[in-house]
Amino acid sequence: MLFLAKQRAWGALALGLLLLSGGGQAQNNWTQRGKAPLHWSVARDEHIVWRTTLPEEGQSGIVVSHNRLFLTTMKPLPNTSASKQGHDIVGYCLDSKTGKILWTVELPGTEDVDYAYGFSDSTTPSPLTDGKYVWFYNASGSVGCWDYAGKPVWLRRWKPTEGRPFNKQFEPMLYGNFILNVEPRDQGDPRREKDPWNYLRGLEKATGKTLWVSEDALTHYNTPVLGTLPDGTPAVLQGRGGYHDVPEAPIGLSLTSLAPGQEGKTLWRFETKGKALQTQHWDSTFAYWLDQDSSTHQVLDAVSGKLLKTQSLTERVDYRHFDTATNRYVLEHDVNLKQLKTPYTVFPAWFCNIVVGGYHYFLCFTDPQTHMGPPYCIGRVQTATGKVEYLELPVQVIREQGQADKTVWHTPQPSSTVNSRGIDVAGDPRSRRDGWYWCFLGSPTAVGGKIYLTTMLGVTYVIDGNAKTLDEKALLSVNDLGMGAWSLNSICYAGGRLYHRSIKEVVCIK
Repeated sequence: MLFLAKQRAWGALALGLLLLSGGGQAQNNWTQRGKAPLHWSVARDEHIVWRTTLPEEGQSGIVVSHNRLFLTTMKPLPNTSASKQGHDIVGYCLDSKTGKILWTVELPGTEDVDYAYGFSDSTTPSPLTDGKYVWFYNASGSVGCWDYAGKPVWLRRWKPTEGRPFNKQFEPMLYGNFILNVEPRDQGDPRREKDPWNYLRGLEKATGKTLWVSEDALTHYNTPVLGTLPDGTPAVLQGRGGYHDVPEAPIGLSLTSLAPGQEGKTLWRFETKGKALQTQHWDSTFAYWLDQDSSTHQVLDAVSGKLLKTQSLTERVDYRHFDTATNRYVLEHDVNLKQLKTPYTVFPAWFCNIVVGGYHYFLCFTDPQTHMGPPYCIGRVQTATGKVEYLELPVQVIREQGQADKTVWHTPQPSSTVNSRGIDVAGDPRSRRDGWYWCFLGSPTAVGGKIYLTTMLGVTYVIDGNAKTLDEKALLSVNDLGMGAWSLNSICYAGGRLYHRSIKEVVCIK
């Protein structure tokens, strides 16, 4: 059984998101084994097996199983003058070999969102599948089950939290006989807060009936992550804290059990400061937490939740930046980023981090006005030693038929939020950035030690996650989803093929 990471978190899985093997042991989360393509270009139609036009934008991950491909989009806007907000979505089933759309279903919602919003929308959660059924999620208030012929099994409506920006980063999970959602406690529940908090909720996968609700809350900004403790206990690491006065408290992390008879029970709680927007990764030994407020990397004991180590992301780092005058990288060795000629403060990009090969990788938000950086860099922390490295990446590669590549460095690039029908669907101007500042990018995917990261421009970088040094040799390729593409999606791998999507289409790469 193969796994991979997805949009803003747990990702589109080849046979169902977080579906565990018959032995009940969790697979290596966030990664998938195999050999995946390293080079492609939609702009030049290179290594593209098929392309299927989508009528509207969507931000979900892609799930592939039994020659079927599942994803969601927002319900298509009727015309250019229509409101750029909505709450209903469409679930798609495609033939994974040909890209043909086999059937679609609609999921209703209640809470309006901006289309092509740079901070998530109703389609943010990925579908789930177990090879026989598929579960589609609408973060605006519904989740439903269908069989592989598109026949409905059940639909559950629920009421999301209101009064704050629509930043719902939860990713569903499938474990045993239940699927997970994030919801407030039921109306009428005496424990429900006046300003409702969000909790993990286990739903029976066959009926949608609530089986359990977690003891500890999590904010809708956070992406819970599944793993297994040394004694075999399956658990979910979740976080609290964020912008716009999210009420869930105390700020920090909780480990929640999924063991039979103990579902939803809190195993430990770590209280701290900061915001739970950087995805917290963990394995049977350690949990890893990026604190954006202090620019530190923190390591916790996975069994007890005790803080073991805090590492600065700015002090004694190696920083490689590109000199366009010489077309070479320049190394600043063992430096303090705050003491350079242009001082930098490190702000890890939200959700865009992953642990591979003993390193915790992350993209860096870039803002020249506030010296946020280092600019256009991927960073990593060696989890055992705390060594920190940064490598600058090109912002864009412009590709045209019959023309040489034109690589853009250091310079912000605008993205296009025009869908396949020629409608500019974005109502927020921040959604037209390049993805290197203040947005929620899709989470990285790791396949065979190679890391795939995509920015809002549809640029996908492939990094050697096992590189001994984070230098130019670690950057294996820079790929595109087409000039004028827009994407907040993560890449999916299954059966030797990659599946990716932009605002206009879904593509198969081989």
